[in-house]
Amino acid sequence: MPIRRFLNCPVSRRYKLISTLFFLAILSPFAQADETFNDLTGPARAIDADTLEFGFKRIDLWGADAMNRFQKCLVNGQSTACGAEAWQITTNLLVATPITCEIRGKNRYHRNMAVCRNANGVDIGQSLILRGMAVARPDQMPEYETVEARARQARTGVWAGEFIDPLKWRRGERLPEHEIEIRRWQRDE
Repeated sequence: MPIRRFLNCPVSRRYKLISTLFFLAILSPFAQADETFNDLTGPARAIDADTLEFGFKRIDLWGADAMNRFQKCLVNGQSTACGAEAWQITTNLLVATPITCEIRGKNRYHRNMAVCRNANGVDIGQSLILRGMAVARPDQMPEYETVEARARQARTGVWAGEFIDPLKWRRGERLPEHEIEIRRWQRDE
């Protein structure tokens, strides 16, 4: 837009354009990927069963993909809040502070991923897998695959029933019992 045309446009339009540009300039540093952290140690809180927060720094667990916080599963024919249960297990594991996380890489959302242990030395991701509240990602942690096999054989947690893999659940796939039918209001004519 040439400057003369900009100056001749109404003041409200100029104000909107300038405020939009200012807003974008302010937010652009925040739209970038997470910075790469060094290993983290200290108190943490569970955002999701496999996402921990140290102050303003978020970490995803490396090698373990836990049930999502609002994910439901079927166990013994009953619908259960397996995602909330997984989150509660993580929260309980975080009580033993300090939590130590060893950064291993970044995920596709550019969030740092780490193997985290509580003060008792318990690997949080491995514990979730062992309790049947997370699936192993052997491409990241091959040793978690044997832990998942034990949980599956013992029918622990979600392995006692039916569930959607957390990755597929995040993409919108649901068990038939949990699908939501959306109907649009239509006028009868």
